Formats: sequence, structure tokens, C-alpha cells
Amino acid sequence: MAISITYFTTFCFSMERYGVMTPELLKLLKSCENKNLDNLKVNFEEIQKVYSSVILKYMQPSPLRHSPWLSNLTGGNIWLKLESLNPNGSFKVRGALNAINNVVQSYFADGIKKVKEIKVCAASAGNHAQGVAFAAKNLNCQAHIFLPKTAPLVKRDATEKLGAKLYLVGDNLEEASEAAITFANKEKAHFIHAYNNHDVIIGQATCVYESLLQLSEITRKDFGNVDCFVCSVGGGGLVAGAGLVLKAKTNGSVVGVEQEFFDSALKSIKNKEQTAISKPSHGTIADGIAVSLIGNLNYNYMTRYVENLSLVSDDSIVKAILGLCEQERIVVEGAGAAPVADILKRPEYYAGKTVIVCVSGGNIDPQLISRVIARGLNITGRMLRVTVCVSDRPGGLQKLLECVAALEGNVLDLVHDRTYSEVSVGDVDVEISLETRNSEHQYSLFAKLEEAGFRPRMRH
Repeated sequence: MAISITYFTTFCFSMERYGVMTPELLKLLKSCENKNLDNLKVNFEEIQKVYSSVILKYMQPSPLRHSPWLSNLTGGNIWLKLESLNPNGSFKVRGALNAINNVVQSYFADGIKKVKEIKVCAASAGNHAQGVAFAAKNLNCQAHIFLPKTAPLVKRDATEKLGAKLYLVGDNLEEASEAAITFANKEKAHFIHAYNNHDVIIGQATCVYESLLQLSEITRKDFGNVDCFVCSVGGGGLVAGAGLVLKAKTNGSVVGVEQEFFDSALKSIKNKEQTAISKPSHGTIADGIAVSLIGNLNYNYMTRYVENLSLVSDDSIVKAILGLCEQERIVVEGAGAAPVADILKRPEYYAGKTVIVCVSGGNIDPQLISRVIARGLNITGRMLRVTVCVSDRPGGLQKLLECVAALEGNVLDLVHDRTYSEVSVGDVDVEISLETRNSEHQYSLFAKLEEAGFRPRMRH
């Protein structure tokens, strides 16, 4: 069976959570190990080698850009590592390239030259799928990708365009993973796990190594002159790789950021053992980091090399997406914006520090963007929706609009409700949506409407 053994620890725990555990998974769980776990020197040398011989062969370095917006906000020196501009819109391509390259090299070592007969498969919510498809295409392998039926359309289409065979299975990542493993057993394919895999972790770590090289070149300071690397955490591949690089060559630390309902990493570190998420029934805008349980290999790296984990809400992520769009002219998905959400949430933590922030995913569904922007404008005090009581006589509506105009509110939408409102027959409820400058402006408008007798009620 050509499947990386390190994968099964995550899957086994995850399936146990849903009441499914096969004897085969249990056997593989007990035999999982990593001999170089504590050898920083060996791991760092491997990262350097993979970066120069594999990553740079197939992709250009992603930009490292200074952020005046976040630097002014925090009083720090904030740099954005724009992995969202990678070929597949995510850092995931790095781990996939390294893992699949090692599969190909093992075939060459065995004297097998027919690379096109090599099958690789993966289960993913989208970004890892594209990474595997991109790597397989460039390394001339067959890619078979299993996605949940709920995977965003933009990620499905991008994966298919890279030449991968796509399978939509189940309603969650666990069900897609189970189908992928069954396929791997039957077809003798190599299963490439998204995070609980040494080759993947080393590949993801090249993002951090590349960032330090770029920062050293731009600032003309020594390699490793950074206080903090901030990245999102789903299964833990990138944060584990970041911990390796920073502990090996800097005095800096890693901040891993999880969505508040997908807190497996934080709980695992706190409990000193792999622990599943607190509230499995919740959804999130950050689907790329919606992972029920971190990998065992990722957990082991994190306990050694990662000291700081933080949780952010969906509203914080929405604010970060809007801020990146307005201030940095960057469009990112929820998972990619999570690290910026943490900076917006606690800017004082980053004061006076040189920080690299990994903007790690750019694959947001176009249909979601408008909803995110509208929600972001509401959260940041730039849209207000109120219901007011207006006299149902000529001039009643005019009086309302004059009141709004006097305080420079801009009307976006207005709806009369004569049928279902609870006001008297001579009055009418009017729901009005306004464009506002900020929260203070909203309070002024609300107070003015109250003073004028319109009895405003806030709508959410």
C-alpha cells in the first residue's frame, strides 16, 4: 500500500471522533514515528536543499511586501508574505511539490522510468488539492483529487484545469479522505496528506526560509533578523515548518492563528495531547483551516518549536479581508486573512516588533466577496440599517430624508412596510440602509433620528 504512514494518525483520531476506526488504521497509528524530530540542524539543511533544488525549479518566490497600514496600526515593522500570489494561490503548493518530487525520485532509484504511470491522490477542502494537481502536472504524474461536495466552486474548477481527475465525495473532509484512502489501496496510488507528512512540512517551511532570505536582502540586515512569523493554523503543516526555521536560525517566535471554533492546536498544546475541536457543529468563512484535529507529527513539532497560538472570530477575519482589499489592494480568502485578523485584534502585541505575516490563500469564491464586503462595512461602522416610524402622509418621507441628509448619511436602500408593521394606521415603518463614515457617525445619526421622533430601531 503506497501511502505515507504519517498520515494515519490524524485520520485515525478524526475518524474515532465520528465513531469509525478500522483495524488497519489502528495498526498504522501505533507504528508512526519521525527519527529527526529533535534534530534542528538536519531538518534545516533539508529545508535549504528542498528550496534550492525543488521549489525554485517550479515556481517563483512569492513577494514580501512592507505594510505601512499594519506598521502604523501596531507601531511595529510589519511585512506581508504574499503566498496568495503563488501559482495555486496558496503556500500548499510547496509541500505538494516536495512530497511528489520525493515519490518520483524513489521510482527513479528503483530503476522505474515511466513517471506518467505514477498515481498520486489527495483529499482536500481545496488549496491542497490545487497544490497536488500543480505538482503532479509539473512532475508528469497522474493526480486524483477527492473533495467534499461542499468545496467552493472556484477551487474545484482550478483543480480540474490543472489536469487532475476530480471526485466529489461526502459532506466533509473526513468522508473525502476515507474515499481517497480506499482509492489509494485499490489503485496503488500515493496518498499525499495535506499536513501530517514530513515531506509536506519541509516543503511548507520553505515559505518561511524564503521570507527570511528576502527580508535580509531588502533590509541589508543579517539573515534571521525577525521577531515574529505569523501564520494561520489548520492541520499544522505551515506552523510546524515555521517553528523549525525560526528555532534553527533566529531568536524569533511563531504565532499560529486558528479560527475560534477550530481550536485543535490550542487545545492540544494546553492538554499536552492531541485534542479535537471544541464545537464540531460550527461552520466558518475560513474553510481552508476548518480542521477537526491537527496531525500527530504537527503536534510534536508544535510542542517543541511553537510558543504562541491565538484564536480569531469570523467577524475579525471579515475585517481583515476588507482591510487587505482596501489598504493593500489584495484579495484573499478567510484562511489567508486569519493572521492579519490577529494583528487587528491585538495590535499592542506586535508593537515594536519586526513581523512577517503569511497571507496564505487567495482562492475566495467570487460570489462570497460581495457578502464579505457588505458584512465588513457593517462591522466597521460604515453601513447602518434602521427601522423608523414615519407619518404616512405627504411630506413624511421627505422629513426623514432631510434629517438623514443634514448629518451626511447616504441612503443605499429604503423599504416601506404598511402591511406587517406594528405602528398605528396613520404611520408606516420604513427600513432604511445608510452609508456612514464610522461608528461615531452612526451614533450621531441614530440620536438625531430619535430626537426628531422617528423612533429608530437598530437592525442587524
